[in-house]
This record gives sequence, structure tokens and C-alpha cells, in this order.
Amino acid sequence: MKTILLATDFSRAGNKAAHLAANIAIKQQARLVMFHAYRFLNTYDDNYGLPIDEVKRISAKKLSDLKKRVMARVNQPLEIEVCYRHGSVIDTIKTATKEFEVDLIVMSSVGDSPLGAGFFGSAATEMIDSLKIPMLVLPPNYTIKHFENAVMGVDLSKPIDAAVLGKAIYFLRDLDTVVDVIYVAPNTPALPIEDIKKAELSLRELLKNVPHTFQTVTGKNQVETINSFVKSRKAQLLITFPKHHGFLEKIFFAGNTRRLVFDAEVPVLAIQ
Repeated sequence: MKTILLATDFSRAGNKAAHLAANIAIKQQARLVMFHAYRFLNTYDDNYGLPIDEVKRISAKKLSDLKKRVMARVNQPLEIEVCYRHGSVIDTIKTATKEFEVDLIVMSSVGDSPLGAGFFGSAATEMIDSLKIPMLVLPPNYTIKHFENAVMGVDLSKPIDAAVLGKAIYFLRDLDTVVDVIYVAPNTPALPIEDIKKAELSLRELLKNVPHTFQTVTGKNQVETINSFVKSRKAQLLITFPKHHGFLEKIFFAGNTRRLVFDAEVPVLAIQ
């Protein structure tokens, strides 16, 4: 991984995400780009209707201050660039990801500036749908700095996309994360046992360089089953493949993305 983009609205949650993004960048030996999108409607410290040039100046200062705070807390080499653009969050991030050749986007699921928690969170969920870049979306109260264990949900009823899975493997291997892989089967098995075992062997071969376990569980509600499994394993990360795995398509493309991101108690890594 070469470049990580942190998207922040300067909220408390966004600033906490900056420190986790910095830790990941150090582990991955990646460059960290701190990004903010500003518009005329932005509000800072209860000031409204500021001239756009003033909003731009404040954005630059806040990014500079955030960079200084992050650098003061790291004890290893870390390259940080700041980037601020005028426009909507989604449009400007799309442009920035191409310009900086971003490999991972990190952002909080909620924010309190400039337009409220719902706006920043909806931007995160919309980007999950529209971007092909892996996104790490963090709940606001998350404080752990390293991912020691993760849960990866897969759907063995569909062919495994080795390229997409490879992105997850690259991320996990460098972070020394142990992964619990889970396949949620409906109450009536969708696949014969032989097919499940064959798919499992193929998956294990792809994950051979990542410490992992694998198990199949039965559940009528796949979302609830995954969430319960995450809690039971005390996982620190949930890995999803929105466009490639059936049960997650029900989450991400049936209007439930926002609920998943907002309600998640652990970070969600969405890989496409």
C-alpha cells in the first residue's frame, strides 16, 4: 500500500480517525494524505456565511494543526501531505483519489462539522457504493489503535474474486491481523457440503499467508448473524465485499448501508 487518504470534517470523530490512519500508514510504510472538502455552507466555531477565501484559509490551518498533532504522537517516520478542495465531499474525494493514486480511504462514519453527522456519514456510505477503492469507515467511539483480530464475511455460493480478496490480504498481512472467516448459510443449505468444502480449500489457499480460521454457520438473517459473530469474537474489524458477496449485497444495495455503518461497533473495511 502506497497512499492512504484520511477524509476529515475536523469533528472529534474525524480527528480520532486521523490517528488510526497514521498508525496504519506507519505499518504499511505508506504516505498519508489528510483531506478536507470545504464549501460556502461550512461552519466553523459558530461562524456562518464566511467568505469562501476565509473558509479556505481556515481549512488549511485546521489541516496543518491536525498534521502537527498527529506528528507529535508518532515515533516513527511518516510522510503526511495535506489537501483541501472546494466542492462536495464525494466529488472532491473522487478527484483526489485519482491525483494521489489512493489505495485506501479512512473516514469516520459520523461528524459534527460542517453540516452535521448525517451529512458526513451519508457521504461515507455513498462512497462505498460508488468508489472501487477500499474504504475503512470508523465508528465515532472507536479508540483501539491496532487491529489484532478481524471478521471477514464471505459468500461461498459465488466464485471467489481473487483480485478483490487480494486487497484484503495485502491490508491484513502488513497489519499482522488474525482473521476469522465466516460463511453464513441459510437454514436450508444453499450449497452441498462437498461444494462448501471445495470453496473453503480454495479460500484457505488464497489466505495461506494470513493467520485465519474458517467456519460455516447457519442463520436466517445473515446481517444479524454476522454482527453477533463479530461481538462473540470480540473482533476489532469487520471486512466486507459489497459488490461481490451475496448477503452483503442485501446490506449495501437494499438501502441498509447507512444503518450498517452508523450502527457498527467496530470499523468496517469495505473492499471492492
